[in-house]
Amino acid sequence: MQRLTIILFVLFGLAASLLPVVSTAQQQQPQDLQRIVALVNDEVISVRDLIERTRVIMVTGNLPDTPEVRRAVRDQAMRSMIDERLEMQEAKKRGISVPQADVDSAVARLEEQNHIPAGRFEDFTARAGIDASAIIDQIRTELTWVRMVRSRLSATTVVTDEEIDEAIAKLKASVGQTEDLLSEILIPVDSPDQEEPQRQTALKIIEQLHKGASFPALARQFSRGTTAAAGGDMGWVTRGILPEEVETVVSKMQKGELSPPIRTIGGYQIILLRERRRIALPGVEDTKVTLKQILLPLAANASPSDIQTTVGLANTVRTGIRSCDDVEPLAAQLKAPGSGSLGTLRLGDLPENFQQAISPLKVNETSQPVVAARAVHLFTLCGKTEPNAFDRNQIRQRLMVRKAEQLSQRYLQDLRRDATIEFR
Repeated sequence: MQRLTIILFVLFGLAASLLPVVSTAQQQQPQDLQRIVALVNDEVISVRDLIERTRVIMVTGNLPDTPEVRRAVRDQAMRSMIDERLEMQEAKKRGISVPQADVDSAVARLEEQNHIPAGRFEDFTARAGIDASAIIDQIRTELTWVRMVRSRLSATTVVTDEEIDEAIAKLKASVGQTEDLLSEILIPVDSPDQEEPQRQTALKIIEQLHKGASFPALARQFSRGTTAAAGGDMGWVTRGILPEEVETVVSKMQKGELSPPIRTIGGYQIILLRERRRIALPGVEDTKVTLKQILLPLAANASPSDIQTTVGLANTVRTGIRSCDDVEPLAAQLKAPGSGSLGTLRLGDLPENFQQAISPLKVNETSQPVVAARAVHLFTLCGKTEPNAFDRNQIRQRLMVRKAEQLSQRYLQDLRRDATIEFR
């Protein structure tokens, strides 16, 4: 939903490279570490909090320890912590929390994903110079926020059958088109004074990505898009789904390419094109078609002009077929042997040229003439049963997730707008 859950991309050997970052905290006097840097509705963010979160971002993103990078990371760390304070304050107000067992399960998944021995998460983070409690607090906040958004969503939102039908129709219409496997980082712009600073942040992120920084890790920590928790993974996206300004850039990109910052309604978006492919309708060969045909025979040694004459006759006959009921009477008039009902067939079992002629037909429509070895065929579609290529429950869940993401964004924007935030 939001920017987490954090997946560490740090090996034990990387800890040595973090010494400059760790020393930043070590150089501070104890009284300095307790100094308040911000108040979020009277809740404190301290220097220690800011340093610890900065360290987490530097480590998980494998970022170089330079003053410029540290400055950009501190800005993002501050924004993340403000959002998390607002989320947990709202959860407390509404009496929403998560069981410790859920947090433990999330930590166990991190251990598994990063090949950390079970139960050794704190040892691992200590070797990397990170306070495990800082990461666990982030996980708890993420789980709590997800539960709160879902609670609000279930009380106010439904996915209708009409919405599912519309989604399926769009999926079917996209067959043969191009789709892209994308990842994103969204750097938000909430007010005019943030315009240039956030653009510069986006440029710095792109610079670090070109130098080998982890896109998923930076997405989790920097992005405010709804895909941040998944490392910016947008999945496969068909043309026409993205905003026009993003679509224009993506359409010109090549596999593996990183976009420049794209100004959208929410801020600056960075896109990674991971893969591109043509869309195929799943299971189309399993479609069952009920057919009737007019078969106009050709001689074994039919000349091109004979074939053309028979095709012309077929086109004339085709104009007289308005429904399946017209096929048998016309066949009788033509005295065309082999014409009439073909029964119900599996589309994939027919010759490829027959499939191409029949696939686009609607019920009671007749195909263009199809020339075969010994005949010219006209196929009339009398019925069609498509396989269950689209799981309606799965589509319902996807639509609900999309609505949850939209609600999450609006919810957090409202909390920011109504908050009292004081920087010191």
